[in-house]
Amino acid sequence: MLITRVARILFLLALPLAVFSSGSAASLEGKVMDVADGEDIAVLSQGHLVKIKLIAVAAPDKKQSFADIARQHLADLILNKFVVVRYSSLREGYIVGQVLLEKMDVGAQMLRDGVGWYNKLDETNLSEIDRQVYQGSESAARNERRGLWQEESPVSPWDYRNAQVVQSRPQTKHAEIPTYNTSLEHLPRQVSAARRGSQAGLSSEDLMGGILGPGAIAGKPEIKPLSSAGAAGRWLRFQPEDKHFSILVPSDGLEITYPVLDGQGKTTDFHYVGGPSDKIVYFAMWAKGPNGNSTDDSAADEAVKGMLAGFNHSSGQSGVAAAATPGRSLKFSGYTGREFAIELGPVSGVLRVFSKQSGAEREILMLCVMRAIDSEPSGDAFFNSLKIR
Repeated sequence: MLITRVARILFLLALPLAVFSSGSAASLEGKVMDVADGEDIAVLSQGHLVKIKLIAVAAPDKKQSFADIARQHLADLILNKFVVVRYSSLREGYIVGQVLLEKMDVGAQMLRDGVGWYNKLDETNLSEIDRQVYQGSESAARNERRGLWQEESPVSPWDYRNAQVVQSRPQTKHAEIPTYNTSLEHLPRQVSAARRGSQAGLSSEDLMGGILGPGAIAGKPEIKPLSSAGAAGRWLRFQPEDKHFSILVPSDGLEITYPVLDGQGKTTDFHYVGGPSDKIVYFAMWAKGPNGNSTDDSAADEAVKGMLAGFNHSSGQSGVAAAATPGRSLKFSGYTGREFAIELGPVSGVLRVFSKQSGAEREILMLCVMRAIDSEPSGDAFFNSLKIR
């Protein structure tokens, strides 16, 4: 469903998983619930089923020989086991990363056992040591003729797919048959984010860091359910600890708090609360940081830019881009704000940004409703339930 996809993007933005900072990458932990093929798995983490793609591993195409063997081998290694995933990018709705089972790098093991090719297009997200390990693992399997290397002339999945495309093209009697460069560098399975000139990693910008400045993650997020008795279709009134506002949210949603670095290098907390209900995703985000030279209007604009950057980084691999159109100005209980219409492919929504300067600091409060085109509820009840002290 469309709204499920939007919910996944929103949760990726706030990282409601067991995530901790690790250089340019982040991590999650969970149980492997499904192995789709020799490189794609599903991990259950913090109650969410997350699709994972092994970094730098290209398994045989599903129509190639050894495809079933590769899938079964991966299943034998990790199915129903708990793994750690170190990731830094997204591709086609998958988190791409290193999958670790205790001390074993699963991707490197797949290459070592001869059930996959080393995909160099992912190596920018690997350390120099890991690159050597992955390349060496494939080379060792080749030399020992393990797995698919037992075949006389193994065909890589990118060469195989290219051949299928060529064969499917209609040929005329005098048509010139094009020549294709079949090296890995020229026939990638996917065009990497780096080759497109942008980085699709889950950076601090994805986490709305632009609202407060640098926005570097300064520690592990705290993640908890809104209610132990939460249930679909049931709502509760949420109020943060300082009780400066309250709002109705789905009772089966999540509350996330994570520390970021503000523009002065100091730690401040960024908060997120929300969840899906009846084909709609509802969420609120709030934070307080140095005001700098911000005005009410510029604070709202920067907050929206940060949010759009997060949407676009998380969904960019699927070619869906988010856009915001400013609407009416808002004033509410001492806060000044603006309403924006949000477009995210086949999904639309409404965002309300409120801000208030308090001395040298500025408070930001964002409320958003995202829904599929065919959804009937408007989300007005959510917006109207906001109460500010």
